[in-house]
Formats: sequence, structure tokens, C-alpha cells
Amino acid sequence: MSSKKSYTETVDEPAQAEHFDGIDLNQETTVSNEGAVNILLILACVAFGSASFVFGFDDKIISPLAALREFVQDFQGPNPVDGSLVLTARNQNLIFSVPLVGSIIGGIAASPLNNYFGRKWPLIGAYVFSIGGGFLQLFAKNIAQFIIGRFLNSIAIGVANATAPLYLSEVVPPSMRGRSVTSINILSLLAGVVSTIIVNETKDIEGKLSYMIPLAIQCALPAVILVATLPLPESPQWLVSKGRIEEAHCNLRKLRGFTDIQVDDELRVMQQCEENERALTANVRFWEIFDRANLQRTLVGGSFYSLNQISGIILSTTYTTVFLTQLGVGDAFTFTVIASCCTLAGTIVAPFVIDRAGRRPTAFVGMTVLLLIDITAGALAFNTSNTDFVMGIAALGFIFNFFWGAGFYSLSALMPSEIATPKLRNHTMAYTIACAQTSAVITTFAVPQLTSADAADLGAKTYLVFAGCMACVLVFVYFFMPETKGRTFAEVDEMYDAKVPVWKWRNYQTSTSAKPSGKLAA
Repeated sequence: MSSKKSYTETVDEPAQAEHFDGIDLNQETTVSNEGAVNILLILACVAFGSASFVFGFDDKIISPLAALREFVQDFQGPNPVDGSLVLTARNQNLIFSVPLVGSIIGGIAASPLNNYFGRKWPLIGAYVFSIGGGFLQLFAKNIAQFIIGRFLNSIAIGVANATAPLYLSEVVPPSMRGRSVTSINILSLLAGVVSTIIVNETKDIEGKLSYMIPLAIQCALPAVILVATLPLPESPQWLVSKGRIEEAHCNLRKLRGFTDIQVDDELRVMQQCEENERALTANVRFWEIFDRANLQRTLVGGSFYSLNQISGIILSTTYTTVFLTQLGVGDAFTFTVIASCCTLAGTIVAPFVIDRAGRRPTAFVGMTVLLLIDITAGALAFNTSNTDFVMGIAALGFIFNFFWGAGFYSLSALMPSEIATPKLRNHTMAYTIACAQTSAVITTFAVPQLTSADAADLGAKTYLVFAGCMACVLVFVYFFMPETKGRTFAEVDEMYDAKVPVWKWRNYQTSTSAKPSGKLAA
């Protein structure tokens, strides 16, 4: 049987796949994953996953870069308050906060771009835009040009961050989807480690090269990944959504190492999923996430990304090097590398901890540790003339990064996807990202005003401000965060509809119709 004939027969006679709670239950069982991986699929995953590497590099390089003496000398000069070569609160706001507005614009633009142009070409366009922004930063003559370059680059990163996960989730076999999509977080944090190491190695070079070398590498990254992305096929799932079935079949065949019959079968499943998705989301409006029945789920699920930013993590990530330099830590650049490694280690541990212990226990233990660190570091800040106390604050920052990555950060990505009702999941995630970016702008703007010598001059005492925030977060988690470990979307719906208090979810028995067959058998 020719592939074309098999394909036509499959499309004309679709199987009657069950649909339950917005999920095609036959998807994983219909298509065998044996032999589903080939070289092109691996290259596609690496190339699109590397979009998060570009983001992580840009996100983490700016803190050590902005603390370099040559950078501050060229773009600002001595701080007018104490004469030190540390950026003023105003310039920190401009360099760190303004680009976040660009990422919001990019994230909003990604939705129509992905809808009309697919996944591949918006990402390629983002890389071209990123290269332009990178060149403007590299050859900037003043701080205004540098900030404009960061702003343009952030628009591109906003598009890339929204596009890459879509492509990965659509091209890999179902059994690989979780690993390939969650690997984005690890790649992002790995890039942060790499970028801080690079600046640490160039910090002692005399002249402009100390900051131009890291900027040149940042500029080269999207160019390299762009070349790797050009030959890759468009997402078959997107092509199916546009009715371009022949192209979808051709691209899926390129991405799979198994037979034409199996490709035809997977394509049938894609079509079935597309039909189910259209039926599920027909006539659904964005504002339904704020209806009385959905409001609590929307606010709780959408809050975690924003809440984790008021935990105090910004002092040991975004502003790490600048903050440690202000504290007078001996080698702030080396400490920044260690801080990035601690965050990466926590994120690697997170999937094992969350799945084994559950969501609420992970949140309570992790957040309690963060609260205690905030209090302790803030208390030590009252005697920064003591070198041991200063080193203690830095060490507590490393521990903070690990527990934040292992709990709060990872739960922020997980909870909105599990809590939202299936038909509103896309809208809930859009609301979540919008809130996260908005709170990021506010937090990034506020911190220099609290820590800098030319502003409130609280320094590390700012940890006490975040301690108050964390105490409120713990109360919020107790009363509103549900335990969703091992629950289907139908079970989550049932417990919300029954108004079961979230602290009773763990032992609540749902109806048998909401449970998968495996759970019934158990």
C-alpha cells in the first residue's frame, strides 16, 4: 500500500476516539512511540529548546555586566552620592525594568504571529530582531542606546519564549512531551550559569572588552540558532489546524522514524485532537475566566508567577552582582556564578520532589525556608560592617536560590496548567503570563529604590520587606492552594464544583467517573 493511499483512507475514515475532559484518551495508546525518534526530531528539539537558552543568557548576563567597573564608567560614571562605580537607582530601573516591557509586547505579539505564520517563521523573525538588538547594545555609545537595544532584544525574546514551547509540545511523541517541554526551564537556567561564568572570566580585562566580549557572545547566540532552525519543518499540528493536511503528513514523516502507516495513524489522532479542541473552545470568551464559577481558579492559578517575585529571589537573581557589590562582598562575580548554579540545581530536583511529596507539602516546606532566610538575612544586614555577617547574607542567598528553584519557581509553571478548567486553559495561561510580566516590571523597578544608596538605602535590610510578603504568601497558600497530585482534570473540576476546602483535597474521594481506569483498579 502506498503512503498516499494509506493516508487518504485514514483521513476519510477517522476512528471514533473517546474524548474526556478535553483530552483524547486514545492519543497515547493509538500511536506506538517505538522508533518515533530520529535525528531530525532531536535537532528540532535542540534548536527550538535553545530559544530558552537565549532568554536565560540575556536574563542573567545583565546583572554581572551592570556591575563591571568599565561598564559603569562608560555608561554612567561615579555614583553622585558616594562616588562609587555602582549604577544609580534610576539607571538600574532603566536597564533592568524597561526591557521587561519589551517582553510583554513580544508575548502579546506571539499569539497572532503563531496563529497566522506558524511556529518556525515567527521564531526565525525573533532571532533576526534579537541580532539587531544585540548589535545596538554591543556598539552603544550611551546608556540610552544600550537600553533601546535591550528593549528590542526583549521583544524578540518574548516572541521566542511563547513560540518554542508550542513547537516542542506539538512535534514530539506524547510520551516525550513532558520531558521536552520542561527541559526549557533547565536550559534557561543553564544559560544563566554560562553567562555569569563568561562575565566572571572577562571582568579583569582592561578597557571596553570586559563587557563587549559577553555582549558579542550574546549577539552571536541567536545567529547560530537561526541557522540551525532554518532547515527544520513546520509544526504538523499547526498545519493540521490550517487544513494543510498534505504538508502536515510530509513534515510528520520527516520527524518520525517509523512507517508510513504509523505516521498516518498519528496524523489521524492529530486531526481528532484538533476537532475536539475546536468543539471544546467554541464560543468561549476570554472574560469567562472571571465568571463566578471560574474566578477563584483564575486568581489562584494566575498568582504563583507573580507571588514568587515578591519572595526576595530578585535580590539573588536579577540584581545579584549589583546587590553583592553594594554589600561589599569580596568577589561578587564568582558569587553570582555560584548563585546561578544553586538555582539550576533546585530546578533539576523539583520534578522529583513535587511528584513524590505533592504540591502543598512542597510549597509549605519550601516557602517556610524562604521566609526564615528572608528574616535571617534581613537581621544580619543591621551589622554589615562585620565581614562574617556579609558573607552569611551571601551564603543564605545561595540556599534561597536552591529552595526557590526546587519549589516556588517550578510550582509557578505547574499550578496554572493544573487548576484551570480545560476549555479556559489557554486564556488562563495568557492571563497568568500578563500578570507575571506586570509584577516583574513593578518588582524590578521597586528593588533599586529600596536598596540603592541614592534612594532608600536599605541594602540587605530589604530582605525584611520580602519576609513580610512571604508570610502573607504562606497564608494564601494554606487557604487557596489545592493538592492536585495524581488528579485528573475532571477530578479538579468536581472538587471545585463541590466547594471542597483545599486543605481536604488530598484525601477527598471523587466519583468513579472522574478517575482514570488505572486509579479505579488501584
